[in-house]
Amino acid sequence: MATDSELLLPFLQALRRVFGDHEPVDDAWYAARRELYGGHRLLAMLDGDVVAGTYRSWDLDLTVPGGGAVRADAISSVTVQPTHRRRGVLTSMITHDLRDARERGIPVAVLIASEAPIYGRYGFGVATESVTWTVDVRAAAFRPEAAERAARMRVDHVTDAELLDVAPGLYGRARGPGDIDRWDNMWRVSTGNRTGDPHNAKPGVAAVARDAAGAVQGVLRLTLDQRWVEHTISAVAQVGLLDTATDDAHVALWSYLVNLDLVTTVRAEDRSVDDPLPWLLRDRRAARQSGRADFLWTRVLDVPATLAGRRYETPGAVVLEVRDDHRWADGRFALEVAADGTATCGRTTAPADLELPVDVLGGVWLGGTDLRGAAAAGLVAGDRSAVDRAATMFRSATAPWSSTWF
Repeated sequence: MATDSELLLPFLQALRRVFGDHEPVDDAWYAARRELYGGHRLLAMLDGDVVAGTYRSWDLDLTVPGGGAVRADAISSVTVQPTHRRRGVLTSMITHDLRDARERGIPVAVLIASEAPIYGRYGFGVATESVTWTVDVRAAAFRPEAAERAARMRVDHVTDAELLDVAPGLYGRARGPGDIDRWDNMWRVSTGNRTGDPHNAKPGVAAVARDAAGAVQGVLRLTLDQRWVEHTISAVAQVGLLDTATDDAHVALWSYLVNLDLVTTVRAEDRSVDDPLPWLLRDRRAARQSGRADFLWTRVLDVPATLAGRRYETPGAVVLEVRDDHRWADGRFALEVAADGTATCGRTTAPADLELPVDVLGGVWLGGTDLRGAAAAGLVAGDRSAVDRAATMFRSATAPWSSTWF
């Protein structure tokens, strides 16, 4: 394995080969990628002078229920060349990285899986889901109560540069369970301010929602896909960025979207599964979910730090026997949640109420996956009352959600 920064170009070439990106690499593209990966850990598995595998990681904050955060090892750019499959390349890279993260005191790792069957073997579980919302604008009339709420805000068009000035600060107030840090380059892309990179956002429309005092409470950026059909224009508004710090701002920006002239469809990808959008509409069928799928996967490395790092809505106590083939999270742990939602967690010799593998714990600890489903599948051992108690403790009223690709 090698981590020398001089390997960046062959690293990128190997990465592009696996993901089928065959566009020419020019100096601007290479400079943009070098900047994008600045401060990240690049790991390459070498077979002589051939890059057999690539792996990138960096540390960030993962928002947890209750508004706090835990440090996480973010993992991306994971590839194995087709010429080197089934030789332990991925196992060597991911084991090296997770061991290093555990030794640095990072309690959890996160990734977005391009292939779902792979990462359960390394202890990752699905912690969040996302959906695509498609809105038929012609049927999307707002309820009077929702329209009244939208009217409390003022929506103003802004330039992409102005959007970049306010969007990161707004996100700091808006982020919820499952959200991760977005670094500077990501903000420039999502707000249309990045040049010299083929992944730059398309030209689009930017807007903000302001409250009565003029403070920005929501940000929006969309692009329009337009076409003429028999002399009639039909446009699809593609929502690229939509962050809101208040319910009023959320309603106001959706109101803006469904009232766009010449737009027949609004499409918002990678959104929360429990967006209140259908409740805003007279005809809830005007807004449909599709493409519901796993998004953020998490791997618990330190059980006490992870479980005590969030707040809970239901007090209680449970003793968990966690099985981890890699031994990082292996052991028996007592989780106790006080009436105020704070928690303590530590190793114990008390009898276990439940026994579960670490990938199941990675799936349920943020509160977005029901432990009872895993128990029904035979993945959790314990009596039904203990399963119900633990499931109620872990469950979050707000579904964890992360819209940030990395």
